Amino acid sequence: MSFGVRPRLRPVDWSDIDAKGRSIRRQRQREPSPEPYYPSTSDPGYPPAKRRKQGPLELPPVYYPPTLSPSEKIWRDRCGYLYQRGYQLRPRYQPNWTPTCLGNGRHYHSGEDHTMQILPQVLDGVRRQDGLVVCIKMIQDPKKMRQIKVVEYFSTRRMSSDTRNHVVPFYDTFGDSFSPHIQYMVMPVLRKFDDPEFLSVCEVVDFVSQVLEGLSFLHENNVAHHNLTGEHIMMDAKSIIPTGWHFVSHFCEPDGMTKISPLERKHLPVRYYFVGFGNCYHIPPNTTPLVRDIGGNDGDVPELLAGKPYDPFKLDIYTLGNVFLKDLLRKYHSLDFLNDLIDYMRTSDFTQRPNAQMVLRLWYRIRDGLDEDAIENWRLRFKDPNVRPRYSEEPSSAASSTRSNKRDISSILNL
Repeated sequence: MSFGVRPRLRPVDWSDIDAKGRSIRRQRQREPSPEPYYPSTSDPGYPPAKRRKQGPLELPPVYYPPTLSPSEKIWRDRCGYLYQRGYQLRPRYQPNWTPTCLGNGRHYHSGEDHTMQILPQVLDGVRRQDGLVVCIKMIQDPKKMRQIKVVEYFSTRRMSSDTRNHVVPFYDTFGDSFSPHIQYMVMPVLRKFDDPEFLSVCEVVDFVSQVLEGLSFLHENNVAHHNLTGEHIMMDAKSIIPTGWHFVSHFCEPDGMTKISPLERKHLPVRYYFVGFGNCYHIPPNTTPLVRDIGGNDGDVPELLAGKPYDPFKLDIYTLGNVFLKDLLRKYHSLDFLNDLIDYMRTSDFTQRPNAQMVLRLWYRIRDGLDEDAIENWRLRFKDPNVRPRYSEEPSSAASSTRSNKRDISSILNL
């Protein structure tokens, strides 16, 4: 029996490693140059050959649009099929795509089609029948197929007529032409609930009222979201961003270059929606609502740390209370009236935690005690002095004019 020789590993010199773990190429130290040599006419190869004239400098790769990622190629390959289903993708995902700025010497951010996809499972498209921009979601996990039935049920005429219904609207669903296990779900294009940020106390009051009414309606119909974190609460911002916005570069208009100038939401109707029902539970009435699962993305929920069966409806209460705490109370001044509500929702023992109806009743009592005129003119301020709004509160004269407010690309990249 023989044993191989164990190789000795060279210790890593971390000064040669960059932040991404890649080796830094360093130039070799130049050796001292020898004494100057002056050729004579008798030396072979004299006179020296003339240098060939150097051509124009080639642009570095950063100046060209990035190529399609593997996930983008999946959408590119299905572009024709989606077109037959009635949805047209952006030029970047067309089979014959030619970058708009290829070879013209401009930075690749100078074209709309420079923008790469961030989330591989969702992409925007245009509904051909009416030109509406929609969100197309590709669902591959069989365990997450339940969200299609849930969203479709809440989009029926009877359910959608109830103003308390805040489940994302459902437009269409269909299978895939390549893989039978893939399903598509078509929904409206939405934005995160706090993008742009809240500017007035009355806007926060409206947001809390809508999401608590929506949660109560959801639980009333025996559905627990089970992952109601901030990333799964969106808003329909068409009223405050009438120009529209780019699906990926959400701070720009659809052209990918012009910065948006959102209007103040307290003067316009804004509706909030719940999305991401891939982990939801439908528990019939008169059934013990206890499950054993890993929960959602909120790691602060006490019952998830115990590893015992828990109530997914009560988990929604705690998770939404965490959203109010982290994204509202800790972020802005002048929201102390949320303290009692948040403490009530974040009760540690889920068996003692209130249900959605009890939370809503408490909120109505808190809201009725607020002065409507005062909260409408009560401006919010960030608690962190280093944080500033993403967008200017007062629209500039250039942005308010009918002329498109084009900005230099360097100013957009430095946002």
